[in-house]
Amino acid sequence: MATLCLLPALASAQNLLGLTTSPTSGVHRTYQNPAWLADSPHRVFVSLGAGNLHANNNYVRYQAPFSLLRLITGQVPDEYRRSNGNIKFESTYTQETLDDKPKNATVWGDFRGPALQLAVGNRTVIGLSSRLRVAGQVWGASEQLLSALRASLNSSAFYSIPSRNNAFSVSTNTYAELAASVGHTVLETDEAKLMVGLTIKYLVGFTSGYFVNRGLTYQVLPDANVPSGGYLSVDQVSADFGYTSFLQNQNLTLRSLVNGHPPGRGVGFDLGGAYVYKPDPDGATLRAGIALTDLGGINYTADAYAIDQQKLRFFTSDFNDVRNSEQIVNVIRQKLRVEESQNQGSFTSGLPSSLNTSVDYELPTGLGLQMAYWQDLRSNSAVAMHQPSVVALVPRYEHKWAAVSVPISLVNGAVLAGLSLRAGPIWLGSDNVPGLFGNSSNGIAPRGLDVYGGIAFGFGSRGSTNE
Repeated sequence: MATLCLLPALASAQNLLGLTTSPTSGVHRTYQNPAWLADSPHRVFVSLGAGNLHANNNYVRYQAPFSLLRLITGQVPDEYRRSNGNIKFESTYTQETLDDKPKNATVWGDFRGPALQLAVGNRTVIGLSSRLRVAGQVWGASEQLLSALRASLNSSAFYSIPSRNNAFSVSTNTYAELAASVGHTVLETDEAKLMVGLTIKYLVGFTSGYFVNRGLTYQVLPDANVPSGGYLSVDQVSADFGYTSFLQNQNLTLRSLVNGHPPGRGVGFDLGGAYVYKPDPDGATLRAGIALTDLGGINYTADAYAIDQQKLRFFTSDFNDVRNSEQIVNVIRQKLRVEESQNQGSFTSGLPSSLNTSVDYELPTGLGLQMAYWQDLRSNSAVAMHQPSVVALVPRYEHKWAAVSVPISLVNGAVLAGLSLRAGPIWLGSDNVPGLFGNSSNGIAPRGLDVYGGIAFGFGSRGSTNE
């Protein structure tokens, strides 16, 4: 049966601002705009690997006595653990943000494998890359529904308050990507050049799940069988629900990546254009780019259902004996009265399509400043992952053997401060440094975390395409 819970566990967007916005980051710039390949200063660029873990939301702030960094690295002190070693995570460790806005949450992992970039002649640069993307999202959920679920339906404050038209989506996706990119200078003068780029991606999907709610009318009612308890009474629900069952409740391993018959296949594209203006050979450089990234999707052979039901009841006790994602899906199927005869047999999960724009100003001293913008292009009702919209300002200093940047970004309504460092071929950074160390003691209440690193280097200098 199913291997995938429909709530985000570990999990893809692709910011890595300190790395992506650097003019010397080679093939990593293609994730922002494939046209930047043609602007690479290196004839050859090799990336041995890179990784990113990221989480953000606009619903709760983290206020535990231990940091998120300690939590994800397993360094939580014993005083906050039970006798069996499990963490005692109290409801007071998070604080709701209640502002009557739809709530979004994203957790992703972006694991980039070996990549190679080569200059072919003076005007063309090609790139080959690979990566594994793991993501989970809640998109457009109402405060009222999330608050009731957070309280485990046990708060009388939510009883008998009707709620209608709660459109939202929950989705997860795990897939591998093999990509070929090309950047080409189509026009160059002594002062400027115009470039275009294209990336084609072959996609292999391993696991995916979604619940896209088109309309939900519900109320929380007191449970006569549980003192101070409640249950979710659903008057009407109209939704799409699907999931894969490839891994049979096993972890994703290298063997499962290369063996077996994954249920998903697809193709994706990135398209971009870029302009570089440098009127003085010894002066400043102005760059501007625009791109459409992650167009396409993955078609899965899997279970998929269209749901239109009335008069359903959900109790917290329904999930008391759940131990894995297969059991979670079985409970959901049962409660939604899903019949196998309704199974459509396949679904398509869209990539996190976005419009990316950037303007960059760089001095010959190595100082630079980039303003970047990522805009989500997927509708709230799409069976797809979303690229959270980002506005970023990234000041930096670049040297042959070292670099530093301080990304400042607006993500999901929160201002994030980051730091990225390069020493030789080694990159290490975070787009949200306070998110790593915030806890109830230091007064920092983050809404997520971010950390990334990698090893990459370039060699051989490219001259003007007029040479």
